[in-house]
Amino acid sequence: FGSVPVKATMPLFTVALSRIILRERQTLKVYLSLVPIVSGVAVATLTELSFNMIGLISALASTMAFSLQNIYSKKVLHDTGIHHLRLLHILGQLALFMFLPIWIVYDLRSLLYEPMLRPSVEISYYVLGLLFLDGILNWFQNIIAFSVLSIVTPLTYAVASASKRIFVIGITLLVLGNPVTWLNIFGMTMAILGVLCYNKAKYDQRIEKQNKTILPKYYNAQNGNSSSFMINGFAGRHQSFAI
Repeated sequence: FGSVPVKATMPLFTVALSRIILRERQTLKVYLSLVPIVSGVAVATLTELSFNMIGLISALASTMAFSLQNIYSKKVLHDTGIHHLRLLHILGQLALFMFLPIWIVYDLRSLLYEPMLRPSVEISYYVLGLLFLDGILNWFQNIIAFSVLSIVTPLTYAVASASKRIFVIGITLLVLGNPVTWLNIFGMTMAILGVLCYNKAKYDQRIEKQNKTILPKYYNAQNGNSSSFMINGFAGRHQSFAI
């Protein structure tokens, strides 16, 4: 099953889990803006789909796991004040200790004992070079991801991640030479417009929140002057009251 349409639902997982875990509420405009983003990415990849139930379940579980990782990483950054690259370093160490035994049991044993997986020396160097390059690029991707996550909310990061898949689809179509259909173009356009709508909805939400934040006025009981600001309810010997 093509994982890109399922991974595109990450904003939906994130907004639901953030509501449960972080008690975050969004405006109706923000919720509605997620629909064209998710739908656009899904439509853009309809021509590349192949269905498999195990693949579908795995993609859904992976998407939920990524959403939980983003939410709890943001929560740790907010609650502890730890640097985001330090947090990435700790998570990398934990992942190494957790998955290294699994890699040794399954992948390393297959590489050593399966005759079909033992290519020539030239191909081995080529494959090792590709694996090393893939590791370096993935390292940079994680650094950028945690740097962005330290600045924005988990939902905004999920929207950015879904938008990234539009560029992945476009580059894949160019590199692999797959024919570009009007369905692909329509889906990409819908997703891009959805991102613009999301940015506008978040901007309106921020402005509305700022307008609701009103500083209290203080009334001077001595002379009736409400323009003077009193510290801790007192100015000289005269008490003031918040209204």
